[in-house]
Amino acid sequence: MNKRSTQKKKYAHTGLSLPEVMIGSFILALVILNSVRMTTHAIGGMNKSKTRSLVDTAIAHHIETLRKRTFEFLCVEGCKGNELTKALKYDLDTLKPLCENGDTGLAKAFLDSLSAADMPKEIMIESVPPVTVRVNYVPEFNRLHVTYEADTKPSIVVPTTLVPHSQGWCP
Repeated sequence: MNKRSTQKKKYAHTGLSLPEVMIGSFILALVILNSVRMTTHAIGGMNKSKTRSLVDTAIAHHIETLRKRTFEFLCVEGCKGNELTKALKYDLDTLKPLCENGDTGLAKAFLDSLSAADMPKEIMIESVPPVTVRVNYVPEFNRLHVTYEADTKPSIVVPTTLVPHSQGWCP
């Protein structure tokens, strides 16, 4: 008779064993966790970059405002927007004593001429979380040193020195 029917049929192994399933699941879980961690770090880095960009922009805007004020300080003619084609003229009667006072004359007078809006002690940046930029003004001779410090990680420190344009007219 047919010998094939009497022999036990051997089936090929078609499934996975429990250890294989557990090891595969563990590897899959590790890959997913690492992907989530990398995505979280990337999003955090983008947020830090956005915050730093906002801080840099606010500092640059404030520096440009101060530079404009240094150009206009003691200017009588030729410094305003509609006068830029005219020759520059400065108040030399006020300027001369400031130039002669070598300690802090011109820089101190410039600092005193600034309005409260032009020289804030702090600049608030609306970001998540909010950032405070502290501003420090130090007059020295004819120079005004301005330092910006932001509480970010890593912290941002931007020093700059401004000299009133009128110094060029010092006798």
